[in-house]
Amino acid sequence: MKLLDPNMIPDPPKEKKKIGRKILAVLLVVWFIKYLITSNLFEREPPQIEIDEVKYWNLSKPIKLKISDNYAIKSFRVAIDNGDGNLITYRDGHFQEPKVKSVDINISLPRNSKFRNNYTVIRVEATDFSNWNFFSGNKVTYEETVIVDTVKPTISVVNSSYGIRRGGAATVIFKVDDGANSNLADVYIETTTGKKFIPQPFLEGGGKYYISLVAWDLRDVTFNGKIVAKDRAGNVATTGLNLYLKEKRYKLSNISLKESFLNGKIATLASTHEKSEYTDDVVEYFKIVNEDIRAENEKLITEKTTQIDRNEVITDFNLNPFKPLKGAISVASFGDHRKYFYHDEFVSEANHMGLDLASVRRAPIIASNKGKVVFADDNGVYGISPIIDHGLGLFTLYGHCSSIRVHEGDLIDVGHIIGNTGKTGLALGDHLHFGVYVQGVPVRPEEWMDKVWIKNNVTDVITNAKKIIEKTE
Repeated sequence: MKLLDPNMIPDPPKEKKKIGRKILAVLLVVWFIKYLITSNLFEREPPQIEIDEVKYWNLSKPIKLKISDNYAIKSFRVAIDNGDGNLITYRDGHFQEPKVKSVDINISLPRNSKFRNNYTVIRVEATDFSNWNFFSGNKVTYEETVIVDTVKPTISVVNSSYGIRRGGAATVIFKVDDGANSNLADVYIETTTGKKFIPQPFLEGGGKYYISLVAWDLRDVTFNGKIVAKDRAGNVATTGLNLYLKEKRYKLSNISLKESFLNGKIATLASTHEKSEYTDDVVEYFKIVNEDIRAENEKLITEKTTQIDRNEVITDFNLNPFKPLKGAISVASFGDHRKYFYHDEFVSEANHMGLDLASVRRAPIIASNKGKVVFADDNGVYGISPIIDHGLGLFTLYGHCSSIRVHEGDLIDVGHIIGNTGKTGLALGDHLHFGVYVQGVPVRPEEWMDKVWIKNNVTDVITNAKKIIEKTE
């Protein structure tokens, strides 16, 4: 075998060497590009600024600010303008090494700080440690104009009813002044139980004078109300309702349940509720009707009778006394607290939230005042029971109808026949359950059937308030 002389092996072609160098160069370029993309030293994401969304500021709480970066913060500056266009540094920071990834700042100023034109500009700037942008780093700027308002609105009662009875209603007219800022956000009347009555603009729009009916729920031991005005900066003003409180005692009735009633009306109504599938006990049927179904029915009534247009301007509220049935007599009182017994054992209880009136069978129910029908259907224990909105948060309900001649959305006038009396729902005999509600709270129908009471507590309150406003404006 003949061995080859190493000196006889030819050198690799020059072209192969050039290709190898090109591949190496490409790999180096790819590596470098990848390094630029993935390295924190050349990251391109700017710092993040998180700040409370504050359009109005009363200086009582600090504005929370957070500056963060996915690599590290190099510098930041928070500046505040006092309203004259000159930014003054509130806080700044410069870091020598890339160690700080986030900074939390609470921007707070003394309550007595002065701001020209009642506004300030908050400007935030931040730069990270990246070498991007020709080694100058990624930079972010945030600027927000904030209205500064440290003054509470003022509230003054213009006129109101003299007093209110438990289970009754009253009228309140008041003025809210938010000064030159005019940043009013919400106005309402709140009772000790947390119930809120929404007032409506009185005489003019734009929010200055307000009017509202208020009610003392008969289920509340006492009544105390206050007017609340809040502006957008969070300033809150309150003033009490100076109403004389008069107690009203309501009847307590003990009622023995009869077998015929339990096996008739009660069994029929209970069968509509899912709970009835799990019992055959007539006493349980009664509890389902009197507690579960009644609660659902009253929830619907509350929803329908709290609908109010808070932007509707009220100039007058003239009412006729409500007389829904001609020649009617009262057969059950409003506020009657009923306790039910079966074989002398207590079963359940409920408050009667209307006035029961009776005359003749299928007697026509006549509208005493104009209004809008907001409900016209069957509602469990109340039977077929249309509800009418008369404005200013006042609603009337007509329960146990045998038939009705109105539809939801109808506008009715005085004298319109709403329907006919009957015994639908939880009624044993033909009668009308007449209910009156003030923004969801059931109140004594007798007050709204009394011409003198309406004059003293509604009409005259409005008339005299107009005279007071005319003198002061």
